[in-house]
Amino acid sequence: MLQDTLHNLPDIWTVKEDVQVTHLHTCTVLISTHGCFLVFPQDTAGVILHNPRSLIVNDQNLMPQVAMVQQSTQSFERVTGSRAQALMVFRQLVEPDELRAKRLFDSTVREWEIDTVKILTWESLKPYLQQFKSKTLQVEETVQLTLSLRKLALP
Repeated sequence: MLQDTLHNLPDIWTVKEDVQVTHLHTCTVLISTHGCFLVFPQDTAGVILHNPRSLIVNDQNLMPQVAMVQQSTQSFERVTGSRAQALMVFRQLVEPDELRAKRLFDSTVREWEIDTVKILTWESLKPYLQQFKSKTLQVEETVQLTLSLRKLALP
């Protein structure tokens, strides 16, 4: 489950849930010296069809959701003054070839990029975050960013 993944991240990660990024959208914010990531959980699961400008899951066009995530991320960046990577996280996504073969391929990396949004599964979130080794934020910047989230957090 996504909550288990979030709460089992290494101690270098600050997890802030229910952050109000726009009047309509909340997300979970992950902060470390490796960067700031906005997690937008998705209820949809199934077969993914994609290219850099298109996202379809189970024959449903999800580009309106991608656009809303991008707008929410831009709003967050304006309010906090910090860059952030948007992550849409799905319960499970499979490639069409896997559906035809009726099995998941171990070699399939469960991450895709649609425009500026990273698409992941619950399972691939932690490995994705662990791949970041270089520091993009100083410790003081992570503290300041965490403090600035207080004005965005839901009561």
